[in-house]
Amino acid sequence: MTFDPKVYHDTHATLNNYISSPTALSSTMWQHSSIGLELVNEISELPAKLIIVGWISPYRLKCGPAGNHIVNGMSPLEKAKYQFHITRPAHSDLAANHEAGIANLEMLQGQVATTDQRMSMIVNDVTGKMIHFVRNIFFLRENAIPDSPHGKAVEHAPQMDDETTHWPILDEFVLHFNGIKYNFQPKVLPIFYKDNLIQPMQTNTALNGSITEIEFTMRHWKI
Repeated sequence: MTFDPKVYHDTHATLNNYISSPTALSSTMWQHSSIGLELVNEISELPAKLIIVGWISPYRLKCGPAGNHIVNGMSPLEKAKYQFHITRPAHSDLAANHEAGIANLEMLQGQVATTDQRMSMIVNDVTGKMIHFVRNIFFLRENAIPDSPHGKAVEHAPQMDDETTHWPILDEFVLHFNGIKYNFQPKVLPIFYKDNLIQPMQTNTALNGSITEIEFTMRHWKI
């Protein structure tokens, strides 16, 4: 089925979790968490799952198996993040939605920000304002995987999962990856095209220049 921007706009404009909707802010509130503040649904008090649509920019598009990690960088591999930016789509209805979404996001930021330095999520660009998204790649395991033959042989010892075993890490990061995989598990960025999951090695290519609907949550980090 061909994507119809007008139909998409008409069917999403009044959804409470569509960040471009006039009612998007009416059902959310900020709540304390262990890392700072998190935007939650006012009724369920669970993280608010918001939706926005935008054009994926090639600017700092880092959604491969190692995300934004760089060789000899200051940050370790386990801190790597998937990263991408969305900009205003060309279609007039989606462009208007993008601008409305930016305005609502800036309003949400203003509710909790203590300074005027708010450049982590809304990025000013010569083409207009972009929205910056990040998500962790590696998550701390609930139970570490034994990394010795003796430990692996212990009855009921945790075993390495298939996703980590077959994670397509680049050659330059293999040594670091092998050092963290027993304590951290990589998780694929859930990107779908026609209900098919895009694999990590194809994610950047699939996203670049596409019109994409993003489901996201918001956090305000404590510094």
